[in-house]
Amino acid sequence: METTVFEAKNQLSKLLRRAEAGGAVYIRRGRNGPLFRIVPVSAEKERTLVPDPRWKGRIAYTDEAIWESEWEDKD
Repeated sequence: METTVFEAKNQLSKLLRRAEAGGAVYIRRGRNGPLFRIVPVSAEKERTLVPDPRWKGRIAYTDEAIWESEWEDKD
């Protein structure tokens, strides 16, 4: 669906629902102005403390790799 900015102001909720459902929504500034596409942004995945299984066996570290200064009290 293609519409102008003027028409999109009155139909914004409808256009956003259409974009959410996977429909193509284009908004043009004026008759010959630039064309903008409206697409939903997917939510970012939550961060977890579980290691990614794709890295298993590729990265190894030991406690000795951590500098001693990291363990000292900084009172």
